[in-house]
Amino acid sequence: MKVKEKPEKRKENPIFTIWVHTGYLVLVLSMIGWMVYMEFFM
Repeated sequence: MKVKEKPEKRKENPIFTIWVHTGYLVLVLSMIGWMVYMEFFM
């Protein structure tokens, strides 16, 4: 009785993972930029 549910979803969508990584990177960069903006302009 072998239930293989997780290994089938290993390579689901590379575009989705790329979008997640880019979104996370943009979020981190925007937060850093906002902190620098608050530091220099407030």
